[in-house]
Amino acid sequence: MNKVVIVAGGMGTRMGKLSESTPKSLMRAGDKPIISYQIENLKKYGLRDIILVVNHLGGAIKEYCGDGKRFGVNISYFEEQKPLGTAGGIKLLKRKLGDDFVVVYGDILFNIDFRALLAQHYQNKKAIKNHVGTLVVHPNNHPLDSDLVDISENGRILNFLSKPHAPDLCFRNLVNAALYVLTSKVHRYIPTGEKTDFGKDIFPKILAKKGALFAYHTPEYTRDMGTPERLNEGLNDIKSGLFKQSSLRTKRPAIFLDRDGVINKEVGNLRRAEDFILLPNAAKAIRKINQTGYYAVVISNQPVVAKGFCTMDELLEINKKMETLLGIEGAKLDAVYFCPHHPDKGFPGENKKYKVVCGCRKPKTGMIQNAKKNFNIDLKRSIMVGDSTRDSRLAENLGIKFFGVKTGEALKDNKYELKKKPKVYKDLFAVVNAVIKNKHQSKT
Repeated sequence: MNKVVIVAGGMGTRMGKLSESTPKSLMRAGDKPIISYQIENLKKYGLRDIILVVNHLGGAIKEYCGDGKRFGVNISYFEEQKPLGTAGGIKLLKRKLGDDFVVVYGDILFNIDFRALLAQHYQNKKAIKNHVGTLVVHPNNHPLDSDLVDISENGRILNFLSKPHAPDLCFRNLVNAALYVLTSKVHRYIPTGEKTDFGKDIFPKILAKKGALFAYHTPEYTRDMGTPERLNEGLNDIKSGLFKQSSLRTKRPAIFLDRDGVINKEVGNLRRAEDFILLPNAAKAIRKINQTGYYAVVISNQPVVAKGFCTMDELLEINKKMETLLGIEGAKLDAVYFCPHHPDKGFPGENKKYKVVCGCRKPKTGMIQNAKKNFNIDLKRSIMVGDSTRDSRLAENLGIKFFGVKTGEALKDNKYELKKKPKVYKDLFAVVNAVIKNKHQSKT
């Protein structure tokens, strides 16, 4: 059984006066403290051996949690004699933790499928000799004041981007969720008896010394509850049911979004990040999706790579620009799927690697089928939004609802005959409003 360390010794300075008499982990979110939600989620997946690292107001935590019997788990304590940050106490627990263990910060509200997280961790550990740990990363609605990570196509972490961020930073909205599965190799990088932080000190050191860290990229619910505003947002998510339904074990619908002409202005074979311009109200629409319980998932054909108009790296920079602009406005995408293939040959400078007949190019269903598998998506309740008959045909092929938008091609491309004339709205925001209104009406 993996041991779990909950780091709950912080001063909670971002909470202001609220943390003067109450530690962050005991802040109430609804009818119980944050730490209760954490323990319940851990217990659900058999993680019952928990060590609480305490310092500031540690007595209150001990009094509330006790030995863990009230939760059906076993809780012990490590009391820091001086503040050691998020990582310092872990080194002093080395002999108690075993080969692989979980680390959670005490102010994080989460609903995670630990079975899937641990499976990925052990798979990478088996394949990569210098594997040190797996970090949960996720998109959030405040990336500019969060620590971000940059990852490769196979999920290996390449870089850590600690806040504060440069104003011109272009990033993927992948936030360090402060929830890790670590191997015993991590102790090599943590100095003894010093105050150190995983995100700012230890993880960058691991990368610098050629250790391997991997990202567990998930849309599941994880929220930093370390400020009064975020504590209130978490409470609202609990009340609305969004928190409860956010685990990958719960089927959820998605709103699938074409990119060009739906989220950004259609410019025809978009090939440069500087030409990516958000449509008015696009971020507002996606922000609204984020609040409804639907996944927001981009499904986009991007044949510019196959045609030789840009490289794969340049396409990824365009998508980074999209996530950056949305993140600045408090909106997030749960996933971005794109097809870089194109079957027709004859373009000057075309990339032969991508000149193939594939199963992912719309109106084929490959991208959405992958999303369904990865996120346990309920297709029957899902929706496709697009600006072309290709998008509408994709929805027909899947048997899901489709809504068109008058932005972009406005369904005037005439490439595919459709069985049914689709509803077309002014823009994405109008579609989302209609979907939410219909959703509420269907409940009454």
